[in-house]
Amino acid sequence: MGSKIQGEGDYESARHYNDETKKFVDEQIKSGKELKGSAAEASDKLTPEEQRALARAKHGEQDERDAKMLSDLEKKHQR
Repeated sequence: MGSKIQGEGDYESARHYNDETKKFVDEQIKSGKELKGSAAEASDKLTPEEQRALARAKHGEQDERDAKMLSDLEKKHQR
């Protein structure tokens, strides 16, 4: 197992996901099953589930507000 320092992402989980995805694709190809879908056929339209999730997501103004609030709290505690 590699280093636990991961910074901007979870390298171990990404590696696991990539390995499992490659394994799945290889199994599908070996069994002769067709892999459906392509980037050319992809759609920018959101599914109803994605629309509901997006409706609950934070927007840029909320992130800025939260960052300012945390900054103000840190300043208070430094005094």
